[in-house]
Amino acid sequence: MTDFLTSMAGVSLGGGAVVLLLVVLARFTRGRYGARWRCWAWLLLALRLAIPLPLLPAGAEAAPIQIQVPPDRVIYQPVRTARPSIPQPSQPVQTTAPSSAPGSSSAPEVLPTEGSQPAPITVGGLLLGLWLAGGAAVLGWNLVAHLRFRRYLTRWCRPVEEADTIRLFNGLCDGLTLHRRPRLRVCPGLTVPMLAGLFRPVLLLPEGAGGQGLRYALLHELVHYRRRDICLKTLVLWVNAVHWFNPLVWLMVRSVERDTELACDEGALKRLPQEEHAAYGRAILQAVAALRKEKV
Repeated sequence: MTDFLTSMAGVSLGGGAVVLLLVVLARFTRGRYGARWRCWAWLLLALRLAIPLPLLPAGAEAAPIQIQVPPDRVIYQPVRTARPSIPQPSQPVQTTAPSSAPGSSSAPEVLPTEGSQPAPITVGGLLLGLWLAGGAAVLGWNLVAHLRFRRYLTRWCRPVEEADTIRLFNGLCDGLTLHRRPRLRVCPGLTVPMLAGLFRPVLLLPEGAGGQGLRYALLHELVHYRRRDICLKTLVLWVNAVHWFNPLVWLMVRSVERDTELACDEGALKRLPQEEHAAYGRAILQAVAALRKEKV
């Protein structure tokens, strides 16, 4: 138990150092290296932190080297014979048990067994219980939020019926060469389009969405779907639950959220002509402002 906690703390500290390194490098190399490469680095780091165990077993030692001597080069050594030992007279051994005193009981004495005593509570056990409770709290919070949102979608969302929206959606999917496409639904109460679902993704649109802004929003979410960013975010969510005690892992969650959005914008701008880059940027800024206003 103590070895597991020690190894997990070492992995968490090493991962935190890598998080700081990536955050610092992102500030100095943002113009030279795109967010797409940082997302690959976050993926590798998340895969390492997902299982907080050392890569090699502790105390592994190299096997001893065995040297085989050819049969024609066997070295013979003289064998020394042991001298015969002279038997020494031994003392008489008493084989009978001493007689017990009259009136004494002959039943054997029963000693208390070790299993009958309660196991003591150790510091390692307390730390393990605290770690499990914290991880369960983080996973439980996200699970409850997911189930509530899923129940809301099941009740209120409906398929898209506007022909123009369906035609625009299919055209963007063809441009991105998406053979498997997310389901397209309309959900009241949403401010901006969003992609939800890990195994059966669905692209949700707010009511009344249309115009050129809808085209940019659909392109943005479809690039997210093509990059499988939702899988990376789910993996980072598990890492956050495992290393909830490390504040640098919480910083990693925010950095992954930011870099996935930047990488998605980079991928979307590559598929737009140069004269539409400014309009796309304005549409994304309006969506971010609407989300912030909704949270407030």
